[in-house]
Amino acid sequence: MDGYKYKKAFTMAEVLITIGIIGIIAAITIPNLMGAYRKKVVETELQRAFSIISQTIKMSEVNNESAAYWGFSSFSDAHERHEYYKKFNEIYIKPYLKYLSTGTKIFNVYYNDGSSSYLTTSLDKSPHYKLADGLFLEFTPTGFGTDIENNRNGYIMIVYVGTTNRNKKEEFVEGKNLFAFTVNIDDSSSKVGLAPQWYLDWSCQKLANNRTTFINNCSKNPRETSGVASSIYCTYMIYCNNWTVPKDYPIKF
Repeated sequence: MDGYKYKKAFTMAEVLITIGIIGIIAAITIPNLMGAYRKKVVETELQRAFSIISQTIKMSEVNNESAAYWGFSSFSDAHERHEYYKKFNEIYIKPYLKYLSTGTKIFNVYYNDGSSSYLTTSLDKSPHYKLADGLFLEFTPTGFGTDIENNRNGYIMIVYVGTTNRNKKEEFVEGKNLFAFTVNIDDSSSKVGLAPQWYLDWSCQKLANNRTTFINNCSKNPRETSGVASSIYCTYMIYCNNWTVPKDYPIKF
């Protein structure tokens, strides 16, 4: 057949090999890209939550005096504690926070290794708030500040923050999508300040000097040795790294 030219084309084997290579590259890169995205979500939302919590407390203080004197109490009875948390939120938090919904649903909370966190049964004690952008906040007052007249250092409230990188079951993992800030009292002035720390003597220099301890306590249950939630250690590592997840952060996103 004079003048007929054959056109070059890929063989089926070549097509399959190409598809396989693309699949391998996608399998390697997509998880990394998704992890980087979830990490960025945490960094952005932690800063936003810090700002929202600070503003909520400041607005409440305009009508309710310094947060140091908000009548913090401690109850051993679970029902009394639940009612106290509810009343506290009705007075000091709810009127000053813009939220989409609120409730006292029990959430499943886990450590990074998959074991149940002690927070699994305590997150239902205080009302939680879901914001319009999906952020989760829970303000839990404590009894530590009841002796404020004697100028005791310490925290008077812990605020849990659930970032939006949660699964469909709305489950939380400490240090991955559940973090915590504390509202602290300075014994020299009785001033209240919000911080991602448990004790007032915590500092970024202390973190640098005890980094291995912070890494270990962020990645597993530290309650038996330090009495502090792992989510607080994790929050502090991010805070001290200019609100970015450090390279040695022990939890993958």
